[in-house]
Amino acid sequence: MTLAAAAVPLAAYAIAFQTVLYLSLPTRLRTLIAPVVTGVIGAALTLAAGALFGYDTIGLAPVGNGTALLWGLATVIVVSMIGTVMMSRPQLRNELADPRLAELSSGQAFTQIFVRIPIFTALIEEAFFRGVLHAALMAIVPVEAAIWLGAGLFGIWHVGPGIDQARAGNKTKPAGAIHTLVTVIATTVAGAFLVWLRIETGSIWASVAVHAGINMTMALFARYAGRTNRVQPVT
Repeated sequence: MTLAAAAVPLAAYAIAFQTVLYLSLPTRLRTLIAPVVTGVIGAALTLAAGALFGYDTIGLAPVGNGTALLWGLATVIVVSMIGTVMMSRPQLRNELADPRLAELSSGQAFTQIFVRIPIFTALIEEAFFRGVLHAALMAIVPVEAAIWLGAGLFGIWHVGPGIDQARAGNKTKPAGAIHTLVTVIATTVAGAFLVWLRIETGSIWASVAVHAGINMTMALFARYAGRTNRVQPVT
């Protein structure tokens, strides 16, 4: 199989899994089954593509000089500033809060934020979207189209999680639809930046660091906001 031939099935997986397949699962099973499935499939696709086409081709070449670490640290600082501002405003704090994270025990929260997010979310998603999928798209369309097509698929990948987060926040249907749309738009823009970063640095590792920095930091703030809202509800 060539990279060009792999583009269509990879794109179909990006569209279908977190929408049709993800939303067909019972809600209580999504957080248990979906990460395992995406982790296994993402790892398998990455290893297979690396073996077939070369790991440098799919962006797994090492990046030196602390580039990835610097990007990750800068991301944590910027996102922490944003989270602090949101926590200081009741309405924004309410949007930030995630009751699902707030309800976890300390051990569960640690596993979720410091194990599952960096490995099953940041690493696996970057290996798939900015690694294998981007390389496949580059084989069939110009670089600008590959960037935005991949970013759009990354946005669609977040439809299911966006719906779940809206439901967890007890949002009305119109508010939930808006929340999901904003999630898709935001992750599309983020996906474009992450693939640009992958191109500029020559590998996915800086993108992994940024992705992990965003998600882990926001998860910490979302847990804190959710626990704060228990004793200081938004009026």
